[in-house]
Amino acid sequence: MLVKIPVLRWKTNGITVAGLSGQSGNTSNRLSGPVDVVLDWTNNLYIADANNNRIQKYLSTFTTGQTIAGTGENGSTPSQLYNPSRLLLDKNENLYISDSYNTRVQFWNKGATNGSTVAGVTGVYGAANNLFNIPYGLAHNPISDTLYVSDYQNHRIMSYPSGVKNGTKIFGGNGAGTSDTQLYTPIGLHYDAFSNSLFIGNFRAHNIVQYVFGATNWTLIAGNRNGTSGATSMSFNYCTDMTLDPMGNVYVSDRENHRIQFFPSGEVNGTTIAGITGIMVRNDTTLYRPWAVRLDSQLNLYVADTYNHRIQKFLRY
Repeated sequence: MLVKIPVLRWKTNGITVAGLSGQSGNTSNRLSGPVDVVLDWTNNLYIADANNNRIQKYLSTFTTGQTIAGTGENGSTPSQLYNPSRLLLDKNENLYISDSYNTRVQFWNKGATNGSTVAGVTGVYGAANNLFNIPYGLAHNPISDTLYVSDYQNHRIMSYPSGVKNGTKIFGGNGAGTSDTQLYTPIGLHYDAFSNSLFIGNFRAHNIVQYVFGATNWTLIAGNRNGTSGATSMSFNYCTDMTLDPMGNVYVSDRENHRIQFFPSGEVNGTTIAGITGIMVRNDTTLYRPWAVRLDSQLNLYVADTYNHRIQKFLRY
């Protein structure tokens, strides 16, 4: 039986689905430096509104959001967040939040007014197994119920089985570097069950790498192996995030090139599917330092267009 492969192309004009383009603010219809967006099964949006120290939920087709975590003021109490950077949504619509400047990961039950710390120690920076030096990317293995965290300034990926606050280093942590046994300020993180591996946005090494559990080194997926930045179809200039579709294709937010790059599975030559390389003027075809990229079930593209203070949707057609 022939398997129908979907046509993968996207409109170049984005639709603003949250925030006001170029207008920072803390009202219900505005965002300030959004750095992540995730979707639930009905395409409601959950946004890490970093500069407002809050998580906003936008119901599908709504133009205003409601605050579901954080108070809007930076702080370290259970009800507060300080520069939340990454989100992970479970099947019950509970959230894991990288509360980066509080050096902790918070678990926020749906409808709760307070979060609970599941990894890290509030306000304490360090390299011990129970500490972070700025947590960013989050990924989850639903079979083992294990949380993985990109520990940015410690240049490592940490593992936290359910209920365990003392993490285990699973890769990196041997200094910043560009060898295949090192990481360099990792941000983006994606767990791939098919290959039992993690895809890592290796920020200052300007590449996307894959770590297969049990290996001693990473494999290059996209970008320069030697950590050199660039603006070609095979390079990045500070890549912050990535996601995969069911076919194993890779989508990358190439922040300083102001674009989203698409890499067919197994290929290292990318195609720009959103934004224009090196252009950051404000219109519906451009992006300004995008931090995160996500897909819905129809493979429409959602981008946290951070410096334009908006979430952009690019329709697949």
